[in-house]
Amino acid sequence: MSKTSVPIPSGSVSEGVPAWLSVDAAAWAGARPGSWARPFWPVLALLATVVAAIAVEPVPVCSEAVPCGPDWIGMVQMGLAVGLLYWYARLPELTLVAVPVLAVIVAWEELLSAGWASRAANLAVIAALGFGWAAAWTRLGARQRQRRLIEGTARAEQRRVELAGPLKRGAILIAAGLVLCAVAVGAIVLGLRAVHVYEGQAARATRTEGEVTGRTDMSLRVRTDDGRRITVDALFPEDYSLGTTVAVLEDEGWRRLAAEPYDAFVWQLLALAGGLPGLSLLTTGLLARRRAAALHHGPVPALGVLERLDHEGRTWAYAADDAAGSTPLFACTCVPVLPDADADPDEELGAEIDDMGDIDDIDDVPITRTRLREAVMLGVPYEGAELAFITSGADGTPEVTRTIGPVRMPRPGEGPAGDISADSTGPTPSPAH
Repeated sequence: MSKTSVPIPSGSVSEGVPAWLSVDAAAWAGARPGSWARPFWPVLALLATVVAAIAVEPVPVCSEAVPCGPDWIGMVQMGLAVGLLYWYARLPELTLVAVPVLAVIVAWEELLSAGWASRAANLAVIAALGFGWAAAWTRLGARQRQRRLIEGTARAEQRRVELAGPLKRGAILIAAGLVLCAVAVGAIVLGLRAVHVYEGQAARATRTEGEVTGRTDMSLRVRTDDGRRITVDALFPEDYSLGTTVAVLEDEGWRRLAAEPYDAFVWQLLALAGGLPGLSLLTTGLLARRRAAALHHGPVPALGVLERLDHEGRTWAYAADDAAGSTPLFACTCVPVLPDADADPDEELGAEIDDMGDIDDIDDVPITRTRLREAVMLGVPYEGAELAFITSGADGTPEVTRTIGPVRMPRPGEGPAGDISADSTGPTPSPAH
């Protein structure tokens, strides 16, 4: 490894581990998906086409023949469209499932009965969904290619990660996701129950016809056929012109327009507010737990790399022969693996950043925290991966760190925050091996 970096102490696990050289790292970086598959483009395409489809879609008019009841399929359609704006960027695994479901709903609900303008706009939505699905598939395929390259570079070298305590990664996300999903399911159940209660009351009610004589922002004034003048609530009073005839359902003080049955919009909104973040948190937690379990329980590929911390507490990894630290390969947030099994990862991260002092005052950050250090990378790096590193601690002894967040790939030209250069890394100790 580089002679200008802090070495791992002699006799550590680094002995016998193959180095991840620049030529292999370049091949790994070249396996990343093309710029067209970046989440920005599928998000932009979906957002633009959905807005266009909403703009040209005819506004339905409430009538007794086509009452404005609760639209549960529309709720699912809107929820998936909103969710995909986030899942494209963070959860391509969930994207592969959600996109076909939404495309089928759009094709079934919007294409069969719409006008030519609305049909064209919804075909554009389906095309945007197909583009997003292809981008997500490409990103996941790139991860598999990067895995094969790492395994080929590491050859038969496999090491175990000595992580103290039980596996806790993702537990909080899974718990929070389950709670929010339960809220969403409860909202749907209560909404369906309210619809059922309404239908029972409507079946017992007396149907009365009358002429609309006036209207406000939230009600209609109606003169019934028997000469009574009544006021009935209306969700869309603008749909009823003065002089038109409407049907009113009445039952012992309960009064409702026949064209406007019970609207479960509030329950649907609560279901979306709980279901979308709940599903995202649950999926993120399960993926993080699965990846951490692979790192926790079995031997994983091991490669020698260089790493450094930036002034924001992130770890940046470099090829083992990139002595100048000029080409960062990926970034992640890591914390030391402490012997205390009950340690809270968030407390560990907070303590790690606190030890660095005020990140806005670069002069106060210890040089050893931002200096290139030799390390052994355990695991396969790719977008969203879980890794562990064996490196030199502040006291010169081997230190094991693990990721507490997903691995992120830098964009071209992106690097560690702060003024960190090879010339400012301080005095170089003699290599220990």
